[in-house]
This record gives sequence, C-alpha cells and structure tokens, in this order.
Amino acid sequence: MTNRKPVVYINDERCRNSYSCVRVCPVNAIEVKPQKEHPYILPNRCIGCGLCYVACTPHAIEFRDSLEHVKKLLSSGRKTVALIEPSIASEFDDITDYRKFVAMIRSLGFDYVHEDSFGVDLIAAAYAKLFLKAEGKYLITANCPSIVKLVEKFHPELVSNLAPLVSPIIATAMVVKKLYGPEVATVQIGPCIDAKDEAFIYESDNLIEGVLTFVELRELLTNSKFRKDS
Repeated sequence: MTNRKPVVYINDERCRNSYSCVRVCPVNAIEVKPQKEHPYILPNRCIGCGLCYVACTPHAIEFRDSLEHVKKLLSSGRKTVALIEPSIASEFDDITDYRKFVAMIRSLGFDYVHEDSFGVDLIAAAYAKLFLKAEGKYLITANCPSIVKLVEKFHPELVSNLAPLVSPIIATAMVVKKLYGPEVATVQIGPCIDAKDEAFIYESDNLIEGVLTFVELRELLTNSKFRKDS
C-alpha cells in the first residue's frame, strides 16, 4: 500500500494560513515556502502525533479516513472483532452507562468486542521479564507509535534501545486471532491517529485490518443507516 495517503495532511480548501499547525509541531514537519500557497506536511518528518490536528481551528488538518474500508469489512460476511482502547470511557463521557458500549459497538456489525487492556497486562509481564535480562542496558519502553517514529526518524542511534516488544494493541490482536481463528477481521478503535500507520507494519500477517479513531467511531455510531439493527 505504498500509494496510501499520509496519515496526516492539510486540506488546502480549508486552510486559512494561520500557521498554528507550524507552531505546535514538535518535529518541524510542516513546511512553509513563498512559492506555496499553504503549508505542507512533510511525511518523512511527520510522527503522526496529531498536535496539528487539534490546533487547527478551521479543521484544515485531516487524517487518513478509514471509514469506508471498515464498512467494507463489516459488510464482507467475515467475523469481525473490535479492539477497543480503555480511554473510550473518557472520550464518550456523554454515555453514563458504560456497560452499553459493547451493545453499541456490536450494533455496527462487529461480532466480538475486546478491550486492549488485556494486551497491556500481557506486555507489562513481558517487560518485567525483559528488565531482568537487561543487564544495565537502557530500554525505551514507550510503545506509542508516534514515539517510536520519533526515535526512528530523529534519533536512529537509539533504535537498538527500543524494547523489542509489540504494542498492547498488537498483542491483543494476536490473542484474538488465536481465539477465533486467523480468518477473523480485526479493527482497532482508539484515540491515536498514528495507529493507522502502526497497523501497516503487521500488514502481511493481517493482525490489524482497520483502524478507527474515536472521531470516526462517533461518526459510525451516528450514522443510523449503517447500523446492523436498522
């Protein structure tokens, strides 16, 4: 999928050249040139942190949309699994009974719903074992894809210090594949924009076949025409 859109990009039709995106970018990944009408995000520098997306008041910063792809997965007839980040409770603070989340997600067409916190427990245990064998080596334990990109792009000398473990998201996907079989389709749902790029690292194993942000999930939930029970 080398022709896919960058994970974050600027919609020139909405851009008002306020340059708020330029000011908040922690890695100077947004270019401003006299010969260009609007700023431009440099994919080779962008770490997908989403700060520019939050800062842009005219909403000119957009991220790679996964809605249509996930809709096709849900309509494909394959068993589908939603892998949910625990932070969904704080994102959807308008829902007072969080026990309804599973029913809400399944109403979209998902057959199974799992929380990524199970993967957190698995990776935490793996970290504990790893530290016992570290022998004084400094390990970077962050499994946030944006932090990993930051190290890979701007501090390559530290790549060997990245803990050689998958993220909780991927760990949960591995467990789900063992539970329901390798043919199930898994969709990650969480707050992180750059999880969309993380999924492509494991593309050959089909561990994560779709990634929705909470913004996209809310759009799915409000689209009553697509609901399984409609």
